Amino acid sequence: MKRENFSKTKNTPSSYSMMWTPSTLLLPSILFRVITILSADSFSLSKVPNYLTGKIASDERVVFFPTVANKINITHWSVPIHGWIFEPELESRKRRVAIKGLGKLFQVNDSEEKRLLKRRLMPFTVDNQSMKYVNIKLGNGSGIHRLPRSRKDGHFTSQLTLHDDELHGNDEGIMHYNAVDRERTFEGSIHLLPSTGVSIISDIDDTVKITNYLSKKEFYKNTFLREFQEVPGMKELFHKCKSEYESCSIHYVSASPYQLFEELHSFFERAGFPSATFHLKRIRVKDKTLLQLFADPKDYKLRQIEPLLRNFPQRKFILIGDSGEKDPEVYVELYRRYPDQIEKIWIRNVNEANATRMEGVDPGRWKYFNDGFDLMDQVV
Repeated sequence: MKRENFSKTKNTPSSYSMMWTPSTLLLPSILFRVITILSADSFSLSKVPNYLTGKIASDERVVFFPTVANKINITHWSVPIHGWIFEPELESRKRRVAIKGLGKLFQVNDSEEKRLLKRRLMPFTVDNQSMKYVNIKLGNGSGIHRLPRSRKDGHFTSQLTLHDDELHGNDEGIMHYNAVDRERTFEGSIHLLPSTGVSIISDIDDTVKITNYLSKKEFYKNTFLREFQEVPGMKELFHKCKSEYESCSIHYVSASPYQLFEELHSFFERAGFPSATFHLKRIRVKDKTLLQLFADPKDYKLRQIEPLLRNFPQRKFILIGDSGEKDPEVYVELYRRYPDQIEKIWIRNVNEANATRMEGVDPGRWKYFNDGFDLMDQVV
């Protein structure tokens, strides 16, 4: 009788094959991260199990960013999840140094400006948690989903494929979910977008929020030292679009970093803007990704917007931006590539731009405007 070589069968892996499974490949990185924590002054023994269980430590926070899901067939959806896990370090030395330095640079003396500066800078000085994973539970209680481990910037992303029966949105087509945590609530939202309808893709700075980007001094003050102010009429315009257009959705695509997401999201909620998804820049202050803040916005925005157009080929799109940077050039290029999908282009004129910047677009499909009230008659 021929002797079986069990070390080579599929059901009995050898020690060599086990060494190269995906889970074991992660172990050196996990161990290195744990050793780093062990050597830190702030080390707590309670944190070690978190790398293995997905439990969120008591001094950590999780922020989820609103995303948009699309149908991939009659019964299933592609559902993106995007979040950020970090330790706020509210009294950290680096935060105090940053606030003091920027306070001198901007000549901050007013107590209200100091308060806002401290709050706006906080997300830039947090301790991002890498190699952590988070478990989430969808709103209808359809089970626990373990998400991939976070990267160096604390961000984690996943693309779930879910059946219709697992997704139950509210009247606006938005489904909420939560990170699994017994003591606190970290909530996220998914916009379940039908295959047909109208989508608004809008910039933020100087399009719906007054920033004065062309004056760098005013830009920094409006970003870090002042309460955000809306461009008049934009809230009313978005609500009119929501009421007039079929299955109308709103997506903010901006070069602002995700560190400003909570401030921006809170501002839009307080001001009464409709719910929207956010597509911002991922940066990490400690490495070269910080330079992305100063990268060419045209390439960045094309990479952010094109997936929306490709995922929803049957939807019509309205592109809204301003003339301060390269929104006109970005939108003209998108119109060239997707002429059947781009229904309208509206550009807030902040620097007396002329029509040459919109060359190549059907004159009946684009318009310069000063505020949202100028566009009310365009919503038809």
